[in-house]
Amino acid sequence: MRAISSPTYAASAAIAVIAMAASMAAAPAAEMTPALKALAAAADKEGEVLVKWSGGTFGGPKGAKVIERHLNAAFGSKVTVKWTPGGAMPEIGNEIAIAYRNKLPSPADVYVGFSRNMAVFLKHDMFLKAPWKDYLPDRLTDRVVERDTYVKIQSATLGFTYNKALAPSAPERLEDLLKPEWKGKISTTAFAAGFEQLAAKEAWGPAQTVAFARKFATQVAGFMRCNEAERLSSGEFLAFAMDCSGANMMRAAAEGAPLVRVLTPDAPLISYFYLAVPKNARNPNAGRLFITYLMTKEGVKDTYDLTLNDLHLFPESGTLKEIQAVEKKYKIKFREADIAWQATENEAGNAAQREVAKIFRESGK
Repeated sequence: MRAISSPTYAASAAIAVIAMAASMAAAPAAEMTPALKALAAAADKEGEVLVKWSGGTFGGPKGAKVIERHLNAAFGSKVTVKWTPGGAMPEIGNEIAIAYRNKLPSPADVYVGFSRNMAVFLKHDMFLKAPWKDYLPDRLTDRVVERDTYVKIQSATLGFTYNKALAPSAPERLEDLLKPEWKGKISTTAFAAGFEQLAAKEAWGPAQTVAFARKFATQVAGFMRCNEAERLSSGEFLAFAMDCSGANMMRAAAEGAPLVRVLTPDAPLISYFYLAVPKNARNPNAGRLFITYLMTKEGVKDTYDLTLNDLHLFPESGTLKEIQAVEKKYKIKFREADIAWQATENEAGNAAQREVAKIFRESGK
C-alpha cells in the first residue's frame, strides 16, 4: 500500500488517478440512516479530516482528493481531506500512541494499520468505538468491524512477485525459490514480512518455517522495502518474497512493469488492513465519515482503483475473485487471520517471525 518510487510508474499512476477522478460523475447522495445523517452533519462542523500515510496508500495526495470528492457527493457533505506524508504504518501508529499517552492531539484523524500492528496497539486502547452498524447496517457488519472499533479495509494475502522477463523459471510455490537458478537473485524484507503467517499452525508451522528461512537466507541477495517495485522491474533483483500483500507490485504490473504476483497456497490465510479513529483525533466525526464512505460500494471501488486491493468480504470485491481462483486451483480454503487471531492464536508464529528476521539480518544482506 505504499508508494512506487520509479518516476515512470509514479507519473503514470498520477495520470491514471487524475483521469479517473475527472471521468467519474458525482454520485447521487446515498440513502442515509438517521445516524449517518447526524454523523455527516457533525463532520461538516469539523470541516476536515486529517490523513497521514505514504504516497502510495490510497493514491497518496491525489487519491485523497478523489475520495474527498466522492465522499462529499455520496453524503452531501463538505469535508476537506487533508493528506500529510507519513512513514511506515507502525511508525505512524507509534506517533499516535505517543501523542495519546502525552494527552496531545493525534497527527491523523484516521489510522491505517495491518492486523499484526493493530494487535500490538490493543494494549494502548487508543482508538474510538463507534456505532458503525447504525451508519451502514448492511455493510458494517460484525464480520467487517472488530470490537466496534477496527474496520477492515483491505484483505492481505501472502505471496511473492517476480520479473517474468528475466526470471530463470516461473515459480509457483515458495520452495521453488530455493532452486539453484534463483541463488543471488532474490530480495526480501529485513523484518521478515509475512513469515508470521507462514509459521502459523494453519500453514507450515514454526519449525518448518525457520528451517526454510535458513535455506532461503542463502538465496537472498539483499533487502527491499515493500514499495520498491522498480528494483524488480529493473532487474536488480528478480524476485521479492514475501511481498507485503503485493499491492505495490500489482500496481506496477498494471502500469506496464514485467512483474507477476503469485498468491501462494503455502499459507492459506487472509490478514487485513484496518482503519480506526484515534481517541485523540482532532476531527473524530470526519474520521468516522471518511471510513464509512470507504465501506460503501463506491468506496470499495475507489479503494480497488487506487490500490488494486480491497476487502474480499464484499461480493463486488476484485480481491475476492483472486482468492477464489487460488482456492479452486489448489483445492484449499483460506481462513481469516484478523486482530483476534494475531493477538491470541498465533503467538508461536509471531515468535518464529522474529527469529526469521534475526536470521535474515545476521545473513549480512
